[in-house]
Amino acid sequence: MKGPLPQFGYQLQLGSDDQVVEKVIHGEERIRKFLKGIYGGRSSSGAHMLTPEDGVNLTVVENDEVGMTPLLNEEELEYYVQRFTATGMNGPCNWYRTRLVNWESEKAMPAEARKGVKQPTLFLQALADGVLRPEMSRGMEDKIPNLTRGEVNASHWALWHTPQETNDLIKRWFEQVVFGGKSKI
Repeated sequence: MKGPLPQFGYQLQLGSDDQVVEKVIHGEERIRKFLKGIYGGRSSSGAHMLTPEDGVNLTVVENDEVGMTPLLNEEELEYYVQRFTATGMNGPCNWYRTRLVNWESEKAMPAEARKGVKQPTLFLQALADGVLRPEMSRGMEDKIPNLTRGEVNASHWALWHTPQETNDLIKRWFEQVVFGGKSKI
């Protein structure tokens, strides 16, 4: 994808009308490979399962072996494999297909609603996220005046990479902002 945000190219692939992802990622074996790969398992060829710019590397799903993810144990992986095997990839991919419809719908929001978010909001920046890069959050305070920021040294999967640090930030925010120091979690 060309343009100012090439790291969103994966959304074009996942939301494609020709359902290229669903045509390849189906059945227990391929779903297992896909899940292991997107959660950090290494492919036998050394290729990445997904890049933000290009999306899912379907050749890896079709041809490579993929090692176990460091983020899940076998029981957790099996749970996800069984759910996706039963329902397929169409539902998750359809989420990306609705982006344009949602954008069109949100354009009609009243001007007052477009001014911003007034309720207290916590934003945790995963500093190593390859898609939602830190510079993308500049100026959030203009539309979210009650914004609290936090950072974790993690990728997109912050709750798995840094569970203690991430949960501590969330807990502190609840204690200080949501409960105003009047309650402890």
